[in-house]
Amino acid sequence: NSTNDGTYRYFVSNAVPAHFFPPYCPISIGSGYCVGSEACVFDGLICGDEATVGSSAGYTPYGDVWIPVVTYMSMPMNPNPTRSDRPGSMYDAIAHGVKNIGAATGITIEDGITIQGPNDAGDYNIDEAGFVLPCGGHVTPPTDVLDLNDDTIGNDPSGPYFHYHQAATCLDAFVSADKPVADGGNAQTSHGNLFAYALDGFGIYTFSDLNGAAPILDECGGHFGPTDDYDLSTVSYHYHATPYTPYHLACQGPALSNCAATQPGANYCGQGCGADICIQPGSHLPAVQSYIASFNSTWFDAYTNNYQNSSSTYLNNAANHQHDSDHLFSDFSFYSHRSRPPRKQAQQQ
Repeated sequence: NSTNDGTYRYFVSNAVPAHFFPPYCPISIGSGYCVGSEACVFDGLICGDEATVGSSAGYTPYGDVWIPVVTYMSMPMNPNPTRSDRPGSMYDAIAHGVKNIGAATGITIEDGITIQGPNDAGDYNIDEAGFVLPCGGHVTPPTDVLDLNDDTIGNDPSGPYFHYHQAATCLDAFVSADKPVADGGNAQTSHGNLFAYALDGFGIYTFSDLNGAAPILDECGGHFGPTDDYDLSTVSYHYHATPYTPYHLACQGPALSNCAATQPGANYCGQGCGADICIQPGSHLPAVQSYIASFNSTWFDAYTNNYQNSSSTYLNNAANHQHDSDHLFSDFSFYSHRSRPPRKQAQQQ
């Protein structure tokens, strides 16, 4: 259920996905929930093992199944990209926003399922951990069999509940218009669909950007630009799903070349665009400046932007940036090496 009061957007959900999800073990039946030798709160639990997880509400001998739980979240409807505390942690509920899932970074519109960060229980991103996530999601380990206080698990509901880490590619927003060619989709020719909201209130869109091009994103995973190919005058800051870390967002942007300061341990920041402010090719620069000035008239000039590093046609000729989605995320030279997710890096605090 989604409502708003003109200032905040409110989501209340039973955490039941809008698609089939089979019994699940993150590694395999008979294996644990942690990767390698790293310490995590689920040490000692064995997926599908009645002796260790048999008392869980989601237990089956074939893996864990989701159970319905009440989740809720709220975020501002008109978020301000010029806030003085940006970038922020991807997990923060800002202003008067709230959430009851500690690890949540956002929520999907179609089924009200929380989006969580690029890692699971430990510091490894999902790909490096070797987890295979049907439709980009899975169920939590059975925390209802552990004696954990709320601070340890971030006030998360007990029992295995479903959530996303990677792009939820089986949702209608992806299937209808932004399905990867490798999965039987058509070449993309327009901006991706809105499918979720981050905790800071900014929208999260499917893979493609203007004319089906790859999005040029900051280190957080967002950028400035229009979201409608036929209306370049309406601009927003927004995020995109990507097939590599951080999958949705690594911090609440804009990144301003400072994403690393928001990372509590492993660094999941993206590569960025080589400037503090990232603007999508094909955008109309005066529209970008006008949008930003509606919040703060001096903010734009205080930072570098990728327009300064490029010719005027970089932003103002959208026709030059039409790409076949077969090449999504490899059309731009500084994305060409990102086809595989980066390995985690230790972040000194």
